[in-house]
Amino acid sequence: MPSSPRKEEPYETLHNYSIDYIKAIAQVFGWRVRASKGSQKGPDLIIEECGRDAEGKEKIIVVMFVESEVGHDESEGVERYYDKLSKRLRPYIDEYKAKGVKHFSFVVITNAPRKHANYVEEHEKELSEKMGFQVVEGLTLFVVPALLVKEVMPAIFVRAAGAPPILV
Repeated sequence: MPSSPRKEEPYETLHNYSIDYIKAIAQVFGWRVRASKGSQKGPDLIIEECGRDAEGKEKIIVVMFVESEVGHDESEGVERYYDKLSKRLRPYIDEYKAKGVKHFSFVVITNAPRKHANYVEEHEKELSEKMGFQVVEGLTLFVVPALLVKEVMPAIFVRAAGAPPILV
């Protein structure tokens, strides 16, 4: 079994491939990336798009959270998944809001995209309240089929960077 770039966990090809690919794409776009260490409770990736404020100081403009469910058991259902997820992400979102960040996006990579997309579409308002930011599928929340990560993630980065002007 190949060794993992994250030494604390065994290398899971499909899970880590998508995470490592997204990390590389984020860095190409100039976004800052924080990766979770396997067993930590945070998201797999926290990606920050930075800019400069009026005084020239670095400022975080958009924060993107990425979770890969590839290789994980999704049998507990999407409602429970988003309930647990919002409880895990909310402290991060609140921390970023305290720093002045106003725009967030979330990417879930899954083998069951239809279940996730249907749930998100039906519960956008409830998810917005739980997550602490406006959830709009295709604008701030992206459900990505595991097989299409490579094809769609560059476009998602462009869309997420363009979301703040749309939401204002």
